[in-house]
Amino acid sequence: MLPWKRFLAPLLALLLLSPLACQDFKPTPNIRFGMPAPAAKEHEAYLIARKQYVLSYNGKAHNPNWVCWRLEKADIGKSVRGAFQADPLLPASIAKVAAGVYTGSGFDRGHMCAAQDRSGTQENMDSTFYTTNIVPQAPHNNQRGWEKLEAYSRDLTKDGHVLWICAGPAGQGGEGSEGRKEEIGTGRVKVVVPAKVWKTILVLPGEDAKPTKQSRTIAVIMPNDQSVDQDWSKFRVSVSEVEKLSGLRF
Repeated sequence: MLPWKRFLAPLLALLLLSPLACQDFKPTPNIRFGMPAPAAKEHEAYLIARKQYVLSYNGKAHNPNWVCWRLEKADIGKSVRGAFQADPLLPASIAKVAAGVYTGSGFDRGHMCAAQDRSGTQENMDSTFYTTNIVPQAPHNNQRGWEKLEAYSRDLTKDGHVLWICAGPAGQGGEGSEGRKEEIGTGRVKVVVPAKVWKTILVLPGEDAKPTKQSRTIAVIMPNDQSVDQDWSKFRVSVSEVEKLSGLRF
């Protein structure tokens, strides 16, 4: 049995038995190979499953634990950027992050599922602007290495390759344009500033292709600070290193 099959069944079983089944979750291509961790706790791992992506949200840190999505050529178009907004799928028991929390913080509203990865339709692109898909990202991290990897990933789809991507934050304490901060925001909603951001990518030749030992993978861990330049490749690591950092399984 291939390794991905061994982990898929128990992960789906955990999902179906979870108290979050009330969200009418249905299997989605975005997690074709299962979730990297169960989303079964209301506050620390709240499952949000849209057709555009699937994520686990931490209502204490006010960050996603992880965001997973499939990327293919048809997902990419010319839709325009929208406005950031609080996520209507969060329950009343979890405080929602307004876009203004980031204003003047020195950190970008950093997408995990990239807006351009869902630019095929305006509806799809707008979905990436919910703040559950956002983390405080140092401007040089977000606008340089991270953005270059996003663009490289989209380029890989031009010849028919399909990518399965997962991204998220790790740790606490990053350095933005206004210096180092552990969190941003005031009052009830304080958003943890991650120390690092990570991403894993599985590249397959087509939608129905099965992964093998020879399948291409890309993994990065980037510091959430202003030291990041345009060269994303210098931050490449093994998938197992991302698993060790995040506590997830890909």
